[in-house]
Amino acid sequence: MRRFRRRGRGGSLVPQAKVLRRRRIFARLREGWAYDEIAREEGVTSERIRQIVSEVLQKRSVDTGADHAKLQLARLAPVMQLTGEAVAAGDMSAVAPYLKVLDRLDRYQTVASANQVYDDEARKKLLDKINRVAANLGVDEAMWAAAQEVLRKQGAIPSEAETAAADDPANAGQPEEAQI
Repeated sequence: MRRFRRRGRGGSLVPQAKVLRRRRIFARLREGWAYDEIAREEGVTSERIRQIVSEVLQKRSVDTGADHAKLQLARLAPVMQLTGEAVAAGDMSAVAPYLKVLDRLDRYQTVASANQVYDDEARKKLLDKINRVAANLGVDEAMWAAAQEVLRKQGAIPSEAETAAADDPANAGQPEEAQI
């Protein structure tokens, strides 16, 4: 295992140590710690903790409301299917979660439809974000394949056959309805 010095020349932290410190700081913030408590644990001032948090947050890109709503809709789709199947199977305890998902879908659908321009670039940006979220959540291949199948059934993404037909050079220049 490779070791690294915690402090570089001049006493500043080496890059790996900075990353680890930022992770600890944000983990503690998510746990509800105050800046002064975090500062005491890290051996710095609370002002320095504020600076670190501010620097990290300024570097993050913020999605538009419509992009965020579309991401939430994509995340809710598998939950909607599971709760719907449970209700259809007669599981009465699934009714409340099902209604809650419907409410969230309605809320996000309104916001998502506010931005009507949805081109290839917007689609790529959304899929990149979904992939980042999936990686952060530790989504494995089996879960990803199941989610893709749910989206295909709902018509949110093309089936493998439709994708293959669209990529077939023999169908070039033909209207989509004519492609096989």
